[in-house]
Amino acid sequence: MKTLTTNRKLDELIKRKFIYANAFEVYNGVAGLFDLGPLGTTLQNNVINEWRRHFVKHDKMLEISTTTLAPHKVFEASGHLEKFSDFMVKDIKNGQ
Repeated sequence: MKTLTTNRKLDELIKRKFIYANAFEVYNGVAGLFDLGPLGTTLQNNVINEWRRHFVKHDKMLEISTTTLAPHKVFEASGHLEKFSDFMVKDIKNGQ
């Protein structure tokens, strides 16, 4: 029960400080998409800057920027739709 109370307090803090929120929350949100508030944006930038410092500057790797969203055709062509399975994912509608 203590964990549930701790999680509830953390959730309340995250909402109150607007660290992040579900994207399109007023329309019941979209799974996996989030809006970052001022503190969330600062945290994200700090993580990215540290990642850059280590990998790009220290290890002399090249940096690129690309989208993380892709059309259905891309996943079909790559074989992800037929063969890919991620055991870390749970379907919230049917529980599988």
